[in-house]
Amino acid sequence: MLVATNRNINKDNFKNGVGDEKGFGEQQNEKGSNELRFARAEKAGDKWTLALVPEPKDITPETAPSKAEFENVAKQCFTHKKNCVLYTHGYNKPFWETLEQAWLIQERYGVEVVLFSWPSNTGGFPPIEYRAARRIAQASFGALDSLLEKFSLFTKDWAIKQSEKSLLACNTTINFMAHSLGNYLFEHYVLSQAYQEETRLFTNIILSQADVNSNDHTKWVEKLVTGQRIYITINENDKILSLSENVSPPRLGKTLANLVSTKAQYFDFTQGKGVGKKHQLWGEVKNPTVKAFYDSVLNGRRGDDVAGFTYDALLKAYRIKSS
Repeated sequence: MLVATNRNINKDNFKNGVGDEKGFGEQQNEKGSNELRFARAEKAGDKWTLALVPEPKDITPETAPSKAEFENVAKQCFTHKKNCVLYTHGYNKPFWETLEQAWLIQERYGVEVVLFSWPSNTGGFPPIEYRAARRIAQASFGALDSLLEKFSLFTKDWAIKQSEKSLLACNTTINFMAHSLGNYLFEHYVLSQAYQEETRLFTNIILSQADVNSNDHTKWVEKLVTGQRIYITINENDKILSLSENVSPPRLGKTLANLVSTKAQYFDFTQGKGVGKKHQLWGEVKNPTVKAFYDSVLNGRRGDDVAGFTYDALLKAYRIKSS
């Protein structure tokens, strides 16, 4: 699994470039919030191994560490007929937990994951910590922009080198999921001047339990450009977003109000068996319809083709059946 991060490097953890889940810390990179470093992560049992991708002194487009890494991701997907998901996490997640989340997505849905891990675990007392994490999210959109620019450029470069016959036979898709406060980071990226429709490379964009304001989400969701579809997930009983609403307006991932985007499809999981107050629907909920939805959208297929939903024309949302 490829990891891209703007967290600080715990240099003492890496011996000859190899470390474990403590390899990156909870602060921004010492060179700034836009500084990206890459590592290859593997898990065997409960043990993590992280291999830090070395950086040459003089980086050119051809020697950029990300070039070989992204081309390798494309090759792995192509060879093993897997789809790819670029995933960014939410608030209060230490680095090791972001690894666990990404690995769970990879193993549960049979995709190749590229993890963007940002320093969302600032420490301190809520709600002060929450506000600090939001400031870091705002500061981190430049790193996400750099990641998407490189990802788009280098995967396309790799594809150009393949034969026309091979490309026509390839059904691999690239998809994006932002979870919880990761959507706040994504929102600020889309609203910035840095955004140049780099999201076009994604077949599906999934805004999972978004910890962003509901009442004005169309200002940035309508700007999104994607290969095919945008999905917004909702759980009205989401416990984590309930806590966020103590200091914020209604959250997009927790309300059935303002479902007015002309580009996105809304999926309401509130009444699903086993959903309850859960926040991480794609990982915590065992309901087969929930799993089938995420399996479909993370693999570049249509969410509205999944059985177990009815469309509510009044709310303009697909709602999971309660039984």
